[in-house]
Amino acid sequence: MTQKADLLFIAHRIPYPPDKGDKIRSYHMVRHLAKSYRVTVACMIDDPADVRHVGALKGMVHQVFFQVRPPLAMKARAVGALLTGRPCTLPCFYSRALQREIDGFLDRRSVTAVLCFCSSAADYVFRSRHLSALQQAVLLADLVDIDSEKWREYAARQRGPMAWLYRREARLLLPFEQRIVAAFDRTFVVSEEEKAVLVKYGPVDKVEALSNGVDLDYFFPAPVSATDPAPPARLIFSGAMDYWPNSEGAVWFAREVFPVVKQAVPDAVFCIAGRNPTEAVLALKNIPAVEVTGTIPDMRTHLAGATLCVVPLTIARGIQNKVLEGMAMGKPVVATSGAATGLKAVIGEDLVVADGAAAMARAVVDLLRDPVRQRAIGQNARAYVERAHSWDAHLKRLDEVIQGGAGYKDSAECKGSAEC
Repeated sequence: MTQKADLLFIAHRIPYPPDKGDKIRSYHMVRHLAKSYRVTVACMIDDPADVRHVGALKGMVHQVFFQVRPPLAMKARAVGALLTGRPCTLPCFYSRALQREIDGFLDRRSVTAVLCFCSSAADYVFRSRHLSALQQAVLLADLVDIDSEKWREYAARQRGPMAWLYRREARLLLPFEQRIVAAFDRTFVVSEEEKAVLVKYGPVDKVEALSNGVDLDYFFPAPVSATDPAPPARLIFSGAMDYWPNSEGAVWFAREVFPVVKQAVPDAVFCIAGRNPTEAVLALKNIPAVEVTGTIPDMRTHLAGATLCVVPLTIARGIQNKVLEGMAMGKPVVATSGAATGLKAVIGEDLVVADGAAAMARAVVDLLRDPVRQRAIGQNARAYVERAHSWDAHLKRLDEVIQGGAGYKDSAECKGSAEC
């Protein structure tokens, strides 16, 4: 049997388990690529508890190189970067030891392609002693979201030193993102909206949107009969609750929206389900009928028991996995317009979009009072993700780009370019 071609997958965070935003996307990419290529994964581990998952990842791929850097060490790297002209992100996720392992692997093997997941992973290509030889491989980058724009948005919501720090990160990270776009054969982002951000700063002929999918077999609605009684008025907001946009959204909904809902629908319950809740989120348990779960072994159990999923993000980039997962479970989703970005769903039929406390409270109350519409939107939601968010359908594009890579490097747009 012919041996598979080698592919190097470099990630800023271990792509397993698929239990949070970026790790869901990177996991599915690795799993898909491993079907056709002999995949070597090189990654940082920023949560020491994730070391226990290395064995499972090794079972999916040819080999795994990793280095552990705990959160405190990450912060020290970020502080050290302030004394340089580099963004904080890059030294946080760069390890000389991991670079040596990558270069040692490249000493022994020629790779068909390299995929760098998130901008900081590209530093390992730029700083490799094999950089010249890697020009013969197909170089792919997945920025997912445009992080410089995220930091710019954060800066606008902060004051004092944090606003300065976020502005600095946005200003310094953007040129690095532009360098990736210029140097790599193809750069992916999660949506056309993210691509439009890059349009403001330079050419995007080698940039394309590659949407997120959802595991349609794992997230699957329980059968519901039209004669079943309406479930209790249970709202759920899921996600990592140490992530600022999530924690801010949870606090905003609990304090500004839920009291209005509770007054109109007295038996309503708001469940905040997700790991590492901040002190501000934990304090929400003092509000009657607000639950804060902490880590959930299997989010499907909480989603299955929900009447509605709410996604009250006031800051949101890319496509929200929590929206896709709720829709895949056949639940009506009420989201802010930011949280619905990147979707091609029909507003009002496949999901409900509402901005501002009054509008979101009204949308939630209207749905809670209308079980027939709840079921209809939930069924439409499931049908939408089946049509538009299959991982396999999206990730076939990676195969097409890799297989067509040699043709791209010989194309007219590449000839004469020092980056090709």
